[in-house]
Amino acid sequence: MTPDPDRADPVRSSRSERARRMLAERIMDGALVPGTPLRIGALSTELSMSATPVREALNLLTGEKLVEYLPMRGFVVTRPPDGDQVRTMGEARLLLEPELAALAAARATSQEREALAATLESTATAGVGARFREYEGYLAHSSSFHAEITRAARNPYLASALEAIPVHTLRFRRFGDAGVDDAEVSVREHRSVLTAIAEADPAAARAAMADHVRAVTERALELP
Repeated sequence: MTPDPDRADPVRSSRSERARRMLAERIMDGALVPGTPLRIGALSTELSMSATPVREALNLLTGEKLVEYLPMRGFVVTRPPDGDQVRTMGEARLLLEPELAALAAARATSQEREALAATLESTATAGVGARFREYEGYLAHSSSFHAEITRAARNPYLASALEAIPVHTLRFRRFGDAGVDDAEVSVREHRSVLTAIAEADPAAARAAMADHVRAVTERALELP
């Protein structure tokens, strides 16, 4: 029996990630509009890879809420979040992220604090153009900043609850053709959170993260 080359984990993961990024770029840039069907066979041919990594990429995008699976239709592109979704996501974040920041301020190691500072600097220097490939680095670093705080908090139950909310990808879908327009202010808010964590001040970290979540939710609601 000839082995399937896609069953080698590093190769399959690489191909799955390549497919995920290519499809995410098309969705975020509007080339694939909401409701567009995503057929595994057609995508496999187009991307020159087998069905396995394409299916895995679609499952990853489903977790990011860029794609959904509908009975009798298969995978389709989701709609960008509307105002009610943004508002309810903000409410959920406000219950979770300030407490995670407070726990991180109390529990983060010196290495984790240094890594968080480095991630913030990478966020501050990343590009924020109008196209996905121009702001992808900023999105990744900004998301990593929050993920590192969650890991430093060392509370798997809060982490699991937050993981169910793909806040960053969904928020960025609302920017549209103008691209990211709040990078500078968002970095300032992140810096306030970092300062509180670096100073091991749980109360200040909780307050700074709450301010950030409220502000970023309000900015998202202002977008068309």
